[in-house]
Amino acid sequence: MYEEIGKDLTEQKKGKRPVRAPHWGKAIKSLLIHKSDSEHPLPVSWLAKKTGINEKNLHNIIAGRVRDPSSDKLVMISDAFGISLAELATRAMAENPGNFFVCGYGERGFIDYPQHGFTIQTLSPQSKSQRDFFFGRMTIKPFKELRKWQFRENSSVAIFVESGTLEVTYGDQKREVHANESVYFDAAVPHKIKNIDSIEAKLFIVTNPALF
Repeated sequence: MYEEIGKDLTEQKKGKRPVRAPHWGKAIKSLLIHKSDSEHPLPVSWLAKKTGINEKNLHNIIAGRVRDPSSDKLVMISDAFGISLAELATRAMAENPGNFFVCGYGERGFIDYPQHGFTIQTLSPQSKSQRDFFFGRMTIKPFKELRKWQFRENSSVAIFVESGTLEVTYGDQKREVHANESVYFDAAVPHKIKNIDSIEAKLFIVTNPALF
């Protein structure tokens, strides 16, 4: 079901997702801070010496004046920091001014699944990197049992019940989760969710990795 939700949300947002480019400069700048043994960032001259790249060129990359450095330079920069090019790319895609994200109404998705007895609304923007997570709000009709769910390997799900009472079947165990309670579990294990209350269940759900 997770894949179905992700596919439907992606389809709903098709054509609306902004094109993103890696922010190599911000990733390098944060690594100069992170890899430093003192309260001051490593100087760009240190990186120039470690990589053999001209210091002025590095300053231009960090300032964003060079937005698409050559792969050779990026590999040398990765090696200097002792990380892989893949990790540098992940950092570059995840960087955002102040690491502060705002999800406005226009970025949210809403899907009603009457055939399954629940609705889901996204409260987080479409994922930009593997660091992102999905945050949404679900409603489940009274006494409705959802079909068995299972997410990919190395995935996690957290649920907070705002109202109603859930019965969560997790593997061969059954647990009740009441209003103002939360659960957290490995979503690769097959599980079922049922609203065992006479009122509509309202809950918040967080998944990692993101659904879409």
